[in-house]
Amino acid sequence: MEVLNEDGASERAELHFLAALTDELMRHLMDAGVLSRSQLQSIENAVAERTGGIPRAW
Repeated sequence: MEVLNEDGASERAELHFLAALTDELMRHLMDAGVLSRSQLQSIENAVAERTGGIPRAW
């Protein structure tokens, strides 16, 4: 059972890292003028719909 808990914690940490990395990438794309705030919001809304989450505001 302890191994399963460690695996779950490891997977959770990896997901948090990937989420933070994606957030930084999206911010840099907005700052560079590659994507607009409304385009980023559309992406956020689509992801939230697919995952069943609540979209963050861009």
